[in-house]
Amino acid sequence: MCKSEPIVDGTTGGGSIRTLTDATIDEVLERLGFGERPDPDLEGLTAVYRAWCRRVPFDNLRKLVALHYDMPDLPGIDPADFFAAWLLTGAGGTCWPSNNALHALLAGLGFDAELHAASMWDLDEDNHGTTLVTVGATRYMVDSSVLSDAPVPLVEGQPAEVAHGGYVVRATPDPGGWLVRFPTAQEGIVVPCRLRHPMDHTATVDAYERSRAVSPFNDDITARVNDRDGVWVVRGRTITRVTAGERTTREAPDVEVDDFLVDEIGYIPQLVAEVRGVLSPDP
Repeated sequence: MCKSEPIVDGTTGGGSIRTLTDATIDEVLERLGFGERPDPDLEGLTAVYRAWCRRVPFDNLRKLVALHYDMPDLPGIDPADFFAAWLLTGAGGTCWPSNNALHALLAGLGFDAELHAASMWDLDEDNHGTTLVTVGATRYMVDSSVLSDAPVPLVEGQPAEVAHGGYVVRATPDPGGWLVRFPTAQEGIVVPCRLRHPMDHTATVDAYERSRAVSPFNDDITARVNDRDGVWVVRGRTITRVTAGERTTREAPDVEVDDFLVDEIGYIPQLVAEVRGVLSPDP
């Protein structure tokens, strides 16, 4: 592949774009496994979010390519671009673009969805984006990075716990805002994430652009997706599997990692080859 012509460009389409056409929504739903549009109720929200967690990976593949080529816009912040790339290549995104896309999909389906800023590691800064959805009198967190597999209820005064295949997400009400804790691929490491305040699309675009300078997802491959039994995580040359019964981690050579990304997570080989090329350019 010619290194001057990335397989998917980084066009955002402008900071004001935040909606999806009916045709795009229907195409996305079909790929997610739906034969018809779900109702905007809790059953529908649960079904859409579970399908997302199992088919739309949290990853940085397109971002790595964009950073290598110093693209003027980071990819996927326009939901239409995000879904076009996902449908073509299987690529998801980091928190800002993937959350923006999930929010746009849910809003297009009639859900009362809100973009929300959060702080990973509870650092008193907006370094994460999530989506809150109100159904009836209850708000739920549906996070495209945490991938809890089911919506996390946020009921004042009531701690919540959602478990999937040994992967447990806990939410605790707190005077400083809800504090969500979720595990990582590293055993024993739990990340606190503070929900902070609503945000708009422009703020999401700005936050994503700021991540060019500082982000844990700028240097090596990160990919995570759920299946029926648990969670798969790829970080560099490490492949981790978490299920209700066990957690296994193994180191693998690049070629094995690349095969895993294609065979198990579902990326097209051309994208994986391009990412490997920008990480390990020919001398």
